[in-house]
Amino acid sequence: MTVRLQLGAAQFRLEGLNNRIFAGRDAAGCQLADPSPTLSRRHAEIYLENDTVYLRDLGSANGSWVDGQQLGPNPVALKPGQQVWLGHVALGVTWEQDNRSTMMATEVPAELQALIAARQQQNALMAGGSMAMPAPSGSMGMPASASMPAVQNFRPGASVSMPQSSSGSTSTPTPGEMAYRRQGANSNGTLLLALKKDTWFNGETIDGYVEFTSTDNQTVASITVELIQFHKKGSSKGHFWDRMLVRQGPWRAANGDVLPLPFSLRIPPGVSMTSRDVYWEIRGYVDINWASDIAADIPIQMRNQDIERLRDGMGSLDYRVVELESGAIGQHFTGEFAPPAHLSRDWGVNKVELVMEYLGANLKVRMKLDRKGLAHDPSLDQVFELGKLRTASQAEINATIKAMLDQLLPKK
Repeated sequence: MTVRLQLGAAQFRLEGLNNRIFAGRDAAGCQLADPSPTLSRRHAEIYLENDTVYLRDLGSANGSWVDGQQLGPNPVALKPGQQVWLGHVALGVTWEQDNRSTMMATEVPAELQALIAARQQQNALMAGGSMAMPAPSGSMGMPASASMPAVQNFRPGASVSMPQSSSGSTSTPTPGEMAYRRQGANSNGTLLLALKKDTWFNGETIDGYVEFTSTDNQTVASITVELIQFHKKGSSKGHFWDRMLVRQGPWRAANGDVLPLPFSLRIPPGVSMTSRDVYWEIRGYVDINWASDIAADIPIQMRNQDIERLRDGMGSLDYRVVELESGAIGQHFTGEFAPPAHLSRDWGVNKVELVMEYLGANLKVRMKLDRKGLAHDPSLDQVFELGKLRTASQAEINATIKAMLDQLLPKK
């Protein structure tokens, strides 16, 4: 599915792998940007999932509106025929396969202007006093009875969960439990990111800790944490695999306030492993109204257990890896393996190539021999069910790899 988005004069296509963007006033931080002062820097997130377009407001000052209804922190599915506004700017959505679209008005309806004005007044009242923040020992905060929910998840239909203490009550992880830490800071505050480890596998969940310390009196719009992959052959801005809106604002932060919050990010099954071409990081972002935003990033190592087990299967047969590469955003991998020198000479084989591709719940593996003097090299396909692949012993995987090679190698 391909969906065309329009915000003012800016346009963007959601399709395939480019299926999740930010919209707002900041052209550097948003793929869909318009300079209207009624837009927040990062106003909303728009993404395509299961052939459905979702819109999520990111705590914007003037709100996001669908048919006159203001959006909360949860995503809303968009449909043809609706009127969608980000602040005073109409958002156009066109489903290109059947040319259906939302309705783009040329002028802001008076009713919407009144609703936005009421929203601005409400924000001013909310920002007038410091809102409660879960406070560690020695930090400043208001009574717990005045606090707001600390965690909002970006995923449609996902439940919000907090770590549990031994007594069953919710608890916030402490920095001492997460020793791998990085931080970013400016004159408005410090943002700390903390993890228990620095290496993760595909399919895992990254549980971490973010702490914002305010060093000024200011209004905070939101705190976001993102999982980003950079590939030498991919986008310079990286690919966002998951995002979590850790706290939705706006709220008033006073100088000296400390806000500690847990976060959770999901790693998809077919991601690229860290290599000379691939770099991974977790990025935290504090959106501060009318002041400098705060960002922090923490590099992590990513491993792919499925690809590594197939690589180890070749290694168990004494085939030495020459190179192992992944596509720009994973899902497709290639590997070249050299047989031992004496077998290469006896069999007339230069190398063995593996092409591995994720297909839903399966992993398709194509094995191809590079034979000396042959115009058409023989190949063989094998489809692994991911569930069975991950529960199989390494010996079983080795035997499957050997059986594939036996079918391709010249018979004596």
